[in-house]
Amino acid sequence: MTATDNLIAVADASFVIGVSVCGQWDTLNALVKTLIIADAVWEEVVAQGKGKPGQKELQQATFVERRTVSNTDTVVMLTATLDKGEAETLVLATELGVSTVFMDDLRGRKIAQSVGLQTIGVAGFLLLAKNKKRIQEVRPFLLQLHQRGFRLSGRLVNEILKTAGEEPI
Repeated sequence: MTATDNLIAVADASFVIGVSVCGQWDTLNALVKTLIIADAVWEEVVAQGKGKPGQKELQQATFVERRTVSNTDTVVMLTATLDKGEAETLVLATELGVSTVFMDDLRGRKIAQSVGLQTIGVAGFLLLAKNKKRIQEVRPFLLQLHQRGFRLSGRLVNEILKTAGEEPI
C-alpha cells in the first residue's frame, strides 16, 4: 500500500493526533493518496486542539480533504455510542464509498467492521510503515504514544511488536 496504490482513507481525531505525536505525518503522506477528514474531526483537532499535536499538520497537509457528512440522522444515532467525530468518520466513509478507516476506538472499529469497512489504528499504521520500510522500528513510537497518554492495550502492543519481529514489552 503506497500513495501510488491510490489509497484513500477517512480518519478520526485520535488517529490524526497519534500519527502527529509519533512525528509520522510525512510517512502518512507517503502511504496515503487522500486523507478525508469529517467536519467534526477537523473541529476537534484544529479548533479545539489549538497548539496540540495534529493541529498544524492537519491544516498544512496538501493531501487532506475536509468533508461534510450528508446523513446527519445516522450520525445522531451513532453518537449514542461514539463521539461525534468517530460517528461522522464512519458515515462519511460509507457515503463516499471509502473502504479504509483510520480509527483506534474499539467500539468505532467494531461498528466499521460490521458494515464492511477495513480499520487501521495508529499501531497498525506503524506496522504498515515498518513493512513499507518507512520506519525501522515500531517499538519507540509505541512507547512514545504510551508516554503521551495514548491508550493502547498491552495485548495489542505485544501483538504488533511480535508481528513486527520486535521484542514484546
